[in-house]
Amino acid sequence: MRFRQQPDSRSSAYARLRRGGLLGLRSGVLSRVQLQLSAQNALSLLILLALVIGICAGLVVIGFRQISEGPAILYLPQLEDFESLPSLWRFLLPVCGALMLGLIFHWVAPSGRPTGVVHVLDRLHNHQGRMPMKNAALQFLAGSLALLSGQSIGREGPSVHLGAASGSWVAQRLRLPNNSARTMLACGVAAAIAASFNTPLAGVIFAMEVVMLEYTVSGFLPVMIAAVSGSAATRLAFGHQAAFSVPATQLQSLAELPILFCCALVIGALASIFIISQRHLVPLQQKHSPLIRLPAAGIATGILALWVPEILGAGYDTLELTMLGQLGTVALIAIALAKLTATALATGLGIPGGVIGPSLILGACIGGTAGHLANLWLGAATASPGLYAMVGMAAMMAALLNAPLAALLAILELTYNPNVLFPGMMTIVVACLVSRQFFSTDGIYQESLRALGKSGTPSWRAQMLNRVGVASVMEKAVVVTPQLLDKAQAERLIEQQPAWLLVGAEGTPQALRTADLANFLQRPKTEESDEPTQEEAPEEKIDLLRLPGERLQLAPLSWRATLLEAQQQLDQRGADALYIGRDYDQGNPGVLDSEVAGIILPQHIEHYYRQ
Repeated sequence: MRFRQQPDSRSSAYARLRRGGLLGLRSGVLSRVQLQLSAQNALSLLILLALVIGICAGLVVIGFRQISEGPAILYLPQLEDFESLPSLWRFLLPVCGALMLGLIFHWVAPSGRPTGVVHVLDRLHNHQGRMPMKNAALQFLAGSLALLSGQSIGREGPSVHLGAASGSWVAQRLRLPNNSARTMLACGVAAAIAASFNTPLAGVIFAMEVVMLEYTVSGFLPVMIAAVSGSAATRLAFGHQAAFSVPATQLQSLAELPILFCCALVIGALASIFIISQRHLVPLQQKHSPLIRLPAAGIATGILALWVPEILGAGYDTLELTMLGQLGTVALIAIALAKLTATALATGLGIPGGVIGPSLILGACIGGTAGHLANLWLGAATASPGLYAMVGMAAMMAALLNAPLAALLAILELTYNPNVLFPGMMTIVVACLVSRQFFSTDGIYQESLRALGKSGTPSWRAQMLNRVGVASVMEKAVVVTPQLLDKAQAERLIEQQPAWLLVGAEGTPQALRTADLANFLQRPKTEESDEPTQEEAPEEKIDLLRLPGERLQLAPLSWRATLLEAQQQLDQRGADALYIGRDYDQGNPGVLDSEVAGIILPQHIEHYYRQ
């Protein structure tokens, strides 16, 4: 890295001293609002941005639903009625769709192929929430094609990706600090879930419980307003009615709890089987061409659809029939097994879709089966199979996603039946315990990230450091200065009272305490004459890098970075401190005197961490 050389003349050298911190904020290096965003203090601005992102994400999800559902009227008598298609169509539709998806993914560069919730978590935890727009464009096109061709997936995965991309796009356009950009991504996710299912509360909890992996007030409020605006957008487009119209039923006797307990055991085991299958299938995405694995998933789906056509598409019509208790035990078991197989192959081999919808269908089928058995064993004085189906939906979603609260609230908002809460909480706890403790599985998204060799669950310390930007804790009292100064220039620097002098010498830039320069100037002449690094001559320059005192080796960092990025940069570069530049980019480092705003020392990070 090279730094601009300052002219030797006193006037030009002093005129080109660029200051950060002391005068940087007043000169526009970092505005007051951006500093507040770095510290997450500008809550009103975050809420305003969240409102905009919620509307944007809602509109994108509405567009996605129109594209992924509208053309289906050309070959389906009504939406999602794949069951009415002839056998040959039920086979060829997913096969041809998967072949087209394979061609599209083969044409796209490998870096542009990752899609879905797993991709969102990877970008959030490993890339500070910066979502590539080319991946979002692929998700929009390929997700629509996958749903139209009857692949056994849900629309929530693409919706989450598109919502997160909307939030990231706004953050990148406004050049927000990375800690605030992460919050904007979560706002997009919440708005997408709310717009996809008309479930604003579940969208909020999903964003915090599954994506952000934390609950903070500064994160909650923007995410809430984003979910409300996203839900408002979808209500304007599709109406105010609930996603499913089912009667309000409740448990009739506590004697039904043992049956629900056994149902939860089965659901926990099936969720674990699904997750374990992803451990083995997801790595194939990195080993085999899309032209092989995607058609293979389509062929498997087509074959299963010959006997169980209910597995095709999102399957929300089948889900509603199950909650109404209109499907028999044999049909429910067949749908559950076929759906489990088809969805595991589709998501594991890379079909661009979600698992939330399939998880609801799986849980409903198992719960509905338990309800029919309860009616058979305990008589008619028991709850309808529909209630068992709703409880099973919550348990499967919770166990599969490792998101118990989001699952419970999603079922509450989907059905508007508060009676599901009491039995739902018990089955969720049992199913999650079976999945996590007995089978040692984590949530499907975290397991998929690990299968891809990526980190998906940051430590609590990393979470804490990611909440705050470097601009809010950096030392702002700094001055950038040339290496050589005459005495008058040095005295004028000291009068400005900076804490650090940043010297842009050839090679590695260094920081020097201003106190060391002041002590040198205050030494008696006899001491100065004994100093081996300086000659006592009127015109001799003071070499700041040869003065006695502490000097720190510096490395660059963008002002948008978080404290976690600062810690990582210190470790990777082996530097003593970091200088914060507004225009610095990791791929194109700037010069030291190009608007340095401050410096970050290890003790700054340690101080915040211990607070």
